[in-house]
Amino acid sequence: MIGLAAAMALCGADAGRAKGKVVNGLERLLYVTDSRGISVYDINDGHKFLSKIEIPESGAYKGISASVQLGLLHVTSNVKDDLIAIDLRTNKEIWRKKHGLYPDSQAVTPDGKKLYVPYRDEDSWKVIDAKSGDLLATIPVGRGKNYDDSPIGSIGPHNTWMHPSGKRVYFEVLTMPYVFVCDTATNKIIGKVGPFSKGVRPFTVSDNEQYVYANVDALLGFEVGLAKKPGSGEWGGPMIHRAENKTPASRLAQIPNPPKRKPHSTPSHGINLRPDQKEVWVVDGVYGYVYAWNVTQLPPKPVAEMPLFTEASQQPHPGWVSFSLDGKYAYPDGGVVFDAFTHKPVARIPTSEKLIEIDFKNGKPVRAGHR
Repeated sequence: MIGLAAAMALCGADAGRAKGKVVNGLERLLYVTDSRGISVYDINDGHKFLSKIEIPESGAYKGISASVQLGLLHVTSNVKDDLIAIDLRTNKEIWRKKHGLYPDSQAVTPDGKKLYVPYRDEDSWKVIDAKSGDLLATIPVGRGKNYDDSPIGSIGPHNTWMHPSGKRVYFEVLTMPYVFVCDTATNKIIGKVGPFSKGVRPFTVSDNEQYVYANVDALLGFEVGLAKKPGSGEWGGPMIHRAENKTPASRLAQIPNPPKRKPHSTPSHGINLRPDQKEVWVVDGVYGYVYAWNVTQLPPKPVAEMPLFTEASQQPHPGWVSFSLDGKYAYPDGGVVFDAFTHKPVARIPTSEKLIEIDFKNGKPVRAGHR
């Protein structure tokens, strides 16, 4: 038995956090950003809503990640250009730091110690101590050049993908047709994948670092690039395949007058690789669809078309797709939770582009996904 003081300390440390249903020793919680905070859902209990974490004087969230080793959740907010740390045991804000203009979608190293944060209105990623929020290094990458025919607004550093080993991190800059590869030991760019047919948007990388799957501007679908140059072992290979979706005719008839300006200024702004590495999921942000592609062999083959709504008046415009840690659930932005293997809806909750799963054991965070 533990003493009274120790028991009270344990309870206090976990106070403020709504508890989820425990299955196989784990609480599995889904953290979803909304307009001014984070809503928490219980994955083990049919994605039931549990609680709301208020984050005053913030919003317009661009990124979310978690360091379970430190017990911290990190979000970036475009309201005041803040990087914000929240204690996962108490749901209380620990610190907020401003290191530049327009912090976007970050990634955390697997040891939970460092954040790689892009600053969209600048030209760099910044390496930040995940515990203290202190700046450790700056990695200049560049800025894009806006399109003459269809300008998209901001053109700087945008999205980040961390390899599970933590040895490399991948970057994307708006309107640039490349994905950049960075060595986390040196914080130096060691290669670039592409060029893709146009500027890269969201992207994902296979765990074996063989392929990069990327949304590109003006494409409904994605393109595939090689992370390494063939035969050389050097980082940064060419684009090798283009996978293009077509919105079903029934949906085109249902929405004869789509928005003149596409959400995110491009048809597909959302892609992810199912954790078993067998399917790539990509969104149709204009017509509210999600498409699954078999990528166990190339070229990729389409396997499923999944509508996010049936009534034309609903019209969600998905801008991202994420997966649960076990790969069972897919979370496209748009309000539907899909079974990732049957491609059927299993729940409807207010999802967003910035969400991750965090699992707890005995009240302590032990593992986290990525967006």
